[in-house]
Parts: sequence; C-alpha cells; structure tokens
Amino acid sequence: MKELGLPHITLDGGALLFKDLQLSRGQEEQGRLTAETIARSYDLMGYNAVGISRYELTAGLDFLIRLSREVKFSWLSANLVRKSNATAIFKPYITVAVHNLKIGIIGLTDPMAQNMLSDADAKILPWQTVLPPLYAKLKSQTDMLILLSSLPAVDNQKIAKRFNGIQLILQSGKGGGNIAPKELNSTLITQTASQGKYIGIMNIIWRNSRKWGIDKAGLLKRQQNSLGRLNWRISKYEKYNRQDKSANNNPNKRYIYKRLLKLRQTSAQEIKRLTEEIKSNHGALEPCTFKNRFIAMETSMPDDRKVKGLVDALNKKINAMGMAKARINKNLHKKYSGWQSCGTCHPKILTAWENTRHARAYETLVSKNRQFNLDCIYCHVTGINRKNAVDALSLGVSLREVGCEACHGPGKRHSKDPKQFSLIAKPAASLCRTCHTRERDDSFDYERDRKRIHRH
Repeated sequence: MKELGLPHITLDGGALLFKDLQLSRGQEEQGRLTAETIARSYDLMGYNAVGISRYELTAGLDFLIRLSREVKFSWLSANLVRKSNATAIFKPYITVAVHNLKIGIIGLTDPMAQNMLSDADAKILPWQTVLPPLYAKLKSQTDMLILLSSLPAVDNQKIAKRFNGIQLILQSGKGGGNIAPKELNSTLITQTASQGKYIGIMNIIWRNSRKWGIDKAGLLKRQQNSLGRLNWRISKYEKYNRQDKSANNNPNKRYIYKRLLKLRQTSAQEIKRLTEEIKSNHGALEPCTFKNRFIAMETSMPDDRKVKGLVDALNKKINAMGMAKARINKNLHKKYSGWQSCGTCHPKILTAWENTRHARAYETLVSKNRQFNLDCIYCHVTGINRKNAVDALSLGVSLREVGCEACHGPGKRHSKDPKQFSLIAKPAASLCRTCHTRERDDSFDYERDRKRIHRH
C-alpha cells in the first residue's frame, strides 16, 4: 500500500516474538536476541500496532516492557494490568488518522497469558470487564474500530455478536493458518498464518454506513461489461453462420451458440435485478466493501536492505554465541553409535540413505552459516530435540546429519546384539512432525514422504 501511495495502516495480532512459551536450556540469550530483532524489523517496516499474546511474554514481562520502549509502534493490551492498582501496563488502544478517517485499534490478550505472569505484578482481566467501557468510549470518537485479539476464536465470535460497532477483528495464535475474512453480525474476523510466512492485505472502501455489504453498483458495471462481451461473441457466430451455411450442421458449433444465448439471457436478467435493487435502495447509505488476499513470503522475494542488515547481524551474533559453547563431547549420547556403524550389517540401506537429503542435513546449515543456531540445529542432527538443542553444539561428526538413529532410535546396544535389542522399524508420523512442522515444511505428507525415503 505504501508503494502504491494509498492510505494504509499495518497491524499484527501478536504471537510473533517467541515460538515457545519457555526458553530451553542454553537458548535464553539467543531467544531474546531474536525477539529484539523481530521487533526492530517491525519498526523498520512501519507497523502501527501489535497485540500482546502469551508468546510475547516468554522472556518475562520486564523484557517486553523494555522492548516496547525501544520501538516506535505500539504494543496493545487493554486487559493486561497491574495487580496492585488495575492500571494498564501497555496502551489499551490507539487512534490513527488515515486519510479522512479516525480508526481506533484495541488490544486484548488471551487469558492463558496469566500462566506467564506468576512472578510479576500483573494479571489478565476478563475481556467482559474491560471491553464494554472502552468500546462505548471509542465508538463515538472513531469512524472505524479494529480489535487485535489473541483470545480463543470462540471469544472473538462472542465479541462480534455483542459489539457490532467493531468492524474488524484480527485474531492471532499459534498453529493456525490463513483464515479469510468472515462476517459475523457486521464484524469481519480474519487471521493470517503465524510465524510470518504470509502477510494479509485488505483493500477497504469505507463509507458512512459503517456496515459491510456488496458493491452492487460495481457488480452491475461488471455484469454490463460481461453482457457486452457476450453480444460481441454472438454476433461473430451469427456472421460466420450466415457466410458458411454448413456451420449450422456442426453439432459443436450449435451447442456453443445455444450456450452463449443462454448466458446472455442470464446476464440480462441479473442486470435487471441489480438495477431494480439499486433503484429501490436509492438514498440509502452505500455499504463498505473489501478485497482480501494473502501473500506468501517466498525466499525468492527480494529482501529489504535495512531489515536484511538486522537479520545478518543477528545471525552473526548467534553463531558467535554457539561457537563459544561448542565443545566436542565424545561421551555425549552414549546410547548412539553413529550412522557409519549401521553400514556393517546394512551396507545397501546405508548407501541408499547417503543419497537422501537427511544425509546432507547438517551441510545445509553449514552452507548458510547457521550450524550454531539453536533454533535450527536440533533438526539437522541425530538424537537431539528442541529442549536440549544446546547439546547439538557438542556432538561428534558421527551424529551430525539426520542419521539412521534419528528415526529408528539409539543403536549402540543393537549394533552389539541385534537379536536382543531391536530398533523401531517404522517411525511414527509424530516423530517426523517434530521437525517437519507446518511452519518449516507445509508440504510434508507422512505416507508419501516415508515412501520416498523407503525407495532409497
């Protein structure tokens, strides 16, 4: 919108700073650095406001308070308040002037965030307590109201039914995909997939009615244009048939001609209906309309120079931190033997594995200089999960890559006595999905992809 010179605002419902509700051992500093970089990137991109969910509180309330003071955009939550005096810790709302409109933007935090505030002078109030007076105040002062909500979807629906003067609810949460705008009692509810894989763009034509509806004048114009094209095609067929009498005996051409006549009749009827409806509603306020689309943030898209600079600086810091912690520990994971030992009894299977992407998983990180990044490495080695990702920095060469034991289990005892100590023959889908998540691999299909590995 900015590039097109159109009036616009940029908002996020929240759940963007942290992937998890708890920072795993050794990941505290990296997690905070990443969150700071995300916030500064949003600042560079010109965001107006971001809602606060429990995923903004992973590093603690004090961390978010400090971070909020370092950025220009507003963190919003009307129901995250001090225990001592019930005053809002962050801004409950903001108003933004866009062209000739005054837009009110309110933030609400999901009640589960209370679990993140046990040691803080803070609590989450019910939306039923804080929203009614805020709504009454802003409804008369603004032309449009938007809610940034990390509440459960069922609560957002209750809000839409109760407050029909809130025109748009942008909901947030982990694991959800794109949700196209759906109208409920004059309120549109929508959501963009988490973790920044998509951005949602709504082009809104706002009118004094403050009600969503159908642009019947626009539909009439498009229908009239369609009728014009149909008339042109019909005239071409009729002219051709007059010149070539044999065409009347062609069943395909007769079918096409009859089909065009039917479409023309239907189009003419629709034009008549729309014209009568517009005439009968003459003098009534025109409805507000919108067009929505989700844009995938593909890696092939060009990077913003300033944002890329922030990300590059972050990766350098993370790598430096990881390198400082990396100490090869041969005693780590004594239950694992390493992928090389599997070839003693299973040479053909090992050769096949060496031709898979699993065998080059660690190298993909090295090529991107991210082999010390704790957010990445645990899915590119053997025997490590997210909670003990820091141990991946100390693995020997034999446990780098996604080796046989990553899927079939520790093999040290099996290598010594295969009959007594068997391994997992068919890994469960849940095991694969610990790394092949929707955020990282939205095209993953367990049965299909398992067969690809099996074929090798």
